[in-house]
Amino acid sequence: MDSRSCHILFCNCKGERIDPGLLKMVDEHLRTVPAEVTKVTDLCGAVRLKKNEIKEILVGENERQLVIGCHGRAMHFIVNQLNDEAEQIEFEDINLIGAAGKEICERIDAFCSTEQGKNVFKEITEDSGWPSWYPVIDYSRCTACGQCADFCLFGVYEKTANGVNVVNPQGCKNNCPACARICPSSAIIFPKYKNGGAVGGSDVIDEVNEQRRQAEDIKKYLGDNIYEALNTRKEKRQSIIREDAMKKAMTERDKALKGEKN
Repeated sequence: MDSRSCHILFCNCKGERIDPGLLKMVDEHLRTVPAEVTKVTDLCGAVRLKKNEIKEILVGENERQLVIGCHGRAMHFIVNQLNDEAEQIEFEDINLIGAAGKEICERIDAFCSTEQGKNVFKEITEDSGWPSWYPVIDYSRCTACGQCADFCLFGVYEKTANGVNVVNPQGCKNNCPACARICPSSAIIFPKYKNGGAVGGSDVIDEVNEQRRQAEDIKKYLGDNIYEALNTRKEKRQSIIREDAMKKAMTERDKALKGEKN
């Protein structure tokens, strides 16, 4: 009889940050280990579009969880979008960005060293076509200033008395990390951002370099008068929201008229 106390979740990242050859090697190795393994085509998309399915796996009966994918800091904030409670989902992580295949396989074997039984391998696909480019917030750094919410034109964030939340991830403009680049606390992560640093979720952050970059990016995106620039963007966002609402209303009206004619 199998004796299992751990589970491995493997993100076969749809981004361009992890070497495809390494992903293939890890995939093949995970099919041989004496453990229960779940391969997810894209963790960023799955935690949003298949939340219950992923949550059931990570908040299950297994005593230990290992998540394999990108930077550990990024993965922890991706995964903890699943939890509506304050309690964090605990897991070990393996970062594949720039990693060596042999070392990764050895770490996987060490994690499974106490397991007995056969390999159980299953897959969860997320094939909606959504690139799953969106921000996650590092709340250990966030000061709830709301600058990201004021800056964003697409209603991705919601600013409340309790802080800032990502409420409309699918509204995010693909490959646009501007809100993270002007965040004064380096608290916004885009897991698929290829250039690393705090914005890409790197586990080690060069604070001095980040401060220098922020000053340059704030100047670039907001100019000398930050308050005025943010107010202008807020007004533009409200205009976009009104235009979208009008387009939806016109579409519904046209459908209704077409139905009456038929």
